[in-house]
Amino acid sequence: MSSRNRKSTAASTPSRPRASDQLALPPYRKPSHPFNPRAQAQLNTIYNTHSLKGLKTHHKKAEELITEAAALINDQLRDREERVRRKRKKWERGVHTHDQEREEQGLDELKEKVQDTTRRLEEGIRGVVDGDVSAERAEESLKWVKENAQGSLAREYEMRMSQRQSQSQTQTQRRRKRRDEDGDEDMEDEEEESSPGPTPLDGERIALTGPSELFEKRILAKKSEYLSRSHGWRYSKNNAYIGFKRMLHDAQHGDNGPPLPHPDTWFTERGSPTPGVTAVQNTENSDDDLVIDKATISDRCPITLQKFKEPYTSNKCPHSYEKEAILQMIRGSGARIGGTGIRGHGERAVQCPVGGCDQMISAADLYLDAILVRKIKRMQEEERWKAEAEDSDPEDGMSSRAQYIRVQNKGDQGISDDDNSMMSPPRRRHTESVVPATQEPPRSSIVLDLGEPSEEDEE
Repeated sequence: MSSRNRKSTAASTPSRPRASDQLALPPYRKPSHPFNPRAQAQLNTIYNTHSLKGLKTHHKKAEELITEAAALINDQLRDREERVRRKRKKWERGVHTHDQEREEQGLDELKEKVQDTTRRLEEGIRGVVDGDVSAERAEESLKWVKENAQGSLAREYEMRMSQRQSQSQTQTQRRRKRRDEDGDEDMEDEEEESSPGPTPLDGERIALTGPSELFEKRILAKKSEYLSRSHGWRYSKNNAYIGFKRMLHDAQHGDNGPPLPHPDTWFTERGSPTPGVTAVQNTENSDDDLVIDKATISDRCPITLQKFKEPYTSNKCPHSYEKEAILQMIRGSGARIGGTGIRGHGERAVQCPVGGCDQMISAADLYLDAILVRKIKRMQEEERWKAEAEDSDPEDGMSSRAQYIRVQNKGDQGISDDDNSMMSPPRRRHTESVVPATQEPPRSSIVLDLGEPSEEDEE
């Protein structure tokens, strides 16, 4: 008997409700009264508890990946162009001309692919900038609603009630006039006085503009304002886009190329990137930080006088330092900036240790400059090329880099010269990093192979 009365435990386990079983939300009804204190507190809670930090982190990661990808493919294209340039010298002498057509065609196809991919990456970085602006617009609009919705509803409610009272008085006057004209003294004046509350005499409910509508209107207005701006205004002064352009220019031209064009030339009047612009000389705007001049770069820290391992650059002056050295100076400094004048307030800061510079630098003013890392890495590689070439047997007509490549390739097996190798994961060549081993260097700074030249290809 007891077994018959035993209930099944499986049957008592609640199952997840299906989407069709869930109750649908009632249709949205606009508010009919201004906010009470509880409603305002709930709106404040929405603003204080909802953050777009995760979305901003996603945008930052996308920015880094897009920039690194653009530098990576253009680095490989420039290496391939250098290889073909060396081969052309032999082709001009009639040596190994059988592969000239294949090599030239492969380079043209690679150029086309890189240009198309770079164009799409440029569109992608602009999409990231737009996404960042959209997130900021949402935060700003939500804050505006939190601060202004209550007042907006109160003003609209007062206006609607005033209109309703005016309409009520007009209707009463018309009924009185009609009664006097008809001579009906028994007509009851049931609605002479306006009824209290938000419901008008005709039975319709007052509908105010709620906070969700205010939020949407604010978003749309700010978005229209942003989209009405030129592409130059939207992107040319944005740090993410500037970083993309600087990294792309460095990958395309290296240390010996023309300076980065001025931001005013980055877009046409129609908004698309200006075709064919490769250089704008830095004349009147010689102090513009956005123009990269072909200047001599030191690979030593002005504090330790040792070669950089993790160089950090100041955004207040054009100087760089070893990260730990400058941070140690800042931590030990008694000077502060950005405070209210009260002792102990503000950020610790130190005067730039480079002679002749009087800028006060805090930890917040320092950043890892990916362009500087790339340039220093190339300088270190050049030093290794020379050292390897000196240790190897000298060969007439062969550059130090070519000799270095020959030394590196001794004993290696042949690697495919496939033109599409840029689309597959390349092998890494051992290089000394300018960043600590525990920190992954920028992908664009890695020396990559697009097929290794044979010994007869070296010039």
